[in-house]
Amino acid sequence: MCGRISLKTPARILAEIFGVDIPTDLPPRYNIAPTQRTLIVRAAGHGREASMARWGYIPSWRNEGEKGPEPINARSETAAASRLFAQALRTRRCIVPAGGFYEWKADGRVKRPYHVEPVDADVFALAGLWSPGQHAGADPPDTFTILTCAPNEVMRPIHDRMPVILPMTEIGRWLDPATDDAATVAAMLRPAPAAGMIARPVTMRVNSPKHDDPGCLESDTGGTLFAE
Repeated sequence: MCGRISLKTPARILAEIFGVDIPTDLPPRYNIAPTQRTLIVRAAGHGREASMARWGYIPSWRNEGEKGPEPINARSETAAASRLFAQALRTRRCIVPAGGFYEWKADGRVKRPYHVEPVDADVFALAGLWSPGQHAGADPPDTFTILTCAPNEVMRPIHDRMPVILPMTEIGRWLDPATDDAATVAAMLRPAPAAGMIARPVTMRVNSPKHDDPGCLESDTGGTLFAE
């Protein structure tokens, strides 16, 4: 799965990478958690747009006040057949820029956090699906989920799932509304090459979503517990 991400790349660099205007007041984030808002990039008109969306997918057809799951991840293998995600996989795909993502590895009775980050690149382009905000207030946020797939060689010792990371060369096709063939979309939902990433053990400070500072990214090969 993918339950925390980071994004501290400056807005001007993100704008160059994704070919879209990025809010210049975008603050660095070190520990983005579900229910919080972060940047997504999606198709808009004849181009692309950047938007802030809430992590935790709420389908547009859900009635106001109706309770239901708000999944932070969607399995790529079953999304096309899912009532929640099938339509979005065809028509509402997005990119979730991430400087890296966190995953926890079981170590006896303790789970140790790792920050998985790109090699020789500024960000990952995580494959996501978004849903228009329609409920919960006068200005309801759009929501999103991150697609996951089987792990590659870097992730396999840590977890049995990982986010789908798109090559930069496939971003245009992923966001293109004309890409609506199920087989074409499915072919993009594969594990990223292991050579493009590293997994680095970090301090357990990241365990608490109330911590969102550079300390979350500090290396911790000894698995030291943090103090509140």
